Amino acid sequence: MKKEEKEEKKKNIKKNINVEEKSNIIDKLKERIRNKDKESFNLKEVIIIMLFSFCIGIVLCFSLFSILVGKNYFKVIHDLDKVIDTYYAIVDNYYGELDKNSLVEGAVEGMISRVGDTFTSYADTDTTESFNEKINGSYEGIGCSVATYTDGTIVVVSVFEDSPAKKAGLEVGDIILKVDGESYEGKNSIDISNYIKDSGKDKVVITIKRNDEEKDITINLSKVEIPYVNGEILEANDKKIGYISISLFAGTTYKQFENKLKELEKEDITGLIIDVRSNSGGYLSSVTDICSLFLNKGSIIYQLEDTSGTVKKKDITKEKRTYPVAVLINKESASASEILASAIKESYKGLVVGTNSYGKGTVQQTKKLLDGSMIKYTTQKWLTPDGNFINEVGVTPTNIVELSEEYFENPSRSTDNQLQEALNLLTTDNE
Repeated sequence: MKKEEKEEKKKNIKKNINVEEKSNIIDKLKERIRNKDKESFNLKEVIIIMLFSFCIGIVLCFSLFSILVGKNYFKVIHDLDKVIDTYYAIVDNYYGELDKNSLVEGAVEGMISRVGDTFTSYADTDTTESFNEKINGSYEGIGCSVATYTDGTIVVVSVFEDSPAKKAGLEVGDIILKVDGESYEGKNSIDISNYIKDSGKDKVVITIKRNDEEKDITINLSKVEIPYVNGEILEANDKKIGYISISLFAGTTYKQFENKLKELEKEDITGLIIDVRSNSGGYLSSVTDICSLFLNKGSIIYQLEDTSGTVKKKDITKEKRTYPVAVLINKESASASEILASAIKESYKGLVVGTNSYGKGTVQQTKKLLDGSMIKYTTQKWLTPDGNFINEVGVTPTNIVELSEEYFENPSRSTDNQLQEALNLLTTDNE
């Protein structure tokens, strides 16, 4: 019996190494290291050290893993079982050649298409690069726009102010024949743009035809800001009215708008027309800043609504205007353009002239994927200052005016009856 008790006692000692024993052992190890003790560790100490190190390692690994991939990683892997099984079934067994990247892009596109939202979309790397240049408002180039006419000629249709192209002497109407000695006959304007962007050169030589004469123009490449804002003074009924058109609410639009507005105000304008016809939208921050130039502090610019509730976005600046403002819209004015029109109409008590806008009452975010491509997905819906949801309805003008046939036949300021109506409203005293 005593022998059995001794054996049982030995087993219990091996099983129950308590915290105090561990602490004593670790203290002994530290003491040995300090004293440069040359004695070897016994087996018991080695095992404890290994177990202790292993446990610490497991804890650190799981902590790091959780930080890097998120706690929902295993759930995501489970959710994607079907996609992964399909991918490897095809890759491992298909008899022909496969483009794995194309398969992955197809899977992403398919996923996006099944969301059922028009504005949730996928863009490949080339499209993403082009989109980023456009929405950020700047790119590396020469600063002009070219178009391919029906007869195949490539013509300069605009030259940006203060751009390398402008400084080098390129003019609207110039026909482009060659770039760096290479003929572009039979090609199009996109081919020229791609060459200039991807050439890696710091300058290009463009051969143009002007007044039946050929001429070489050397143009340096540099960072070019895309002009999204244009403006001028219009006069009617002995009054000066400022006119500003915005083609896109990009990253550079607010600063361009502010500069143009202050330039026009130096001419003592008595009112302002903001033209966002055919403006598809852009950055929410850009239109918010522009609205803040006009509204009183505390005025509602728009409201955002999601699953957590509704938040009112208010003007927090001291800057404001008091002169009358009219916004021009049409059926292609969307998103940020509709936010501007709604804010001027409901919070500034201004005018909106034209036809019902597009009706895009949702807000999207973008996410850049690992390969440089991008997805855009809807996260919120926005409401006007008065709480109206304009999705698929549009902003209703205070003054509905259809653009006349005369304008389409001969586009000009004088035949633009929507603009003329806005001018008349801002310059006629209504008692």
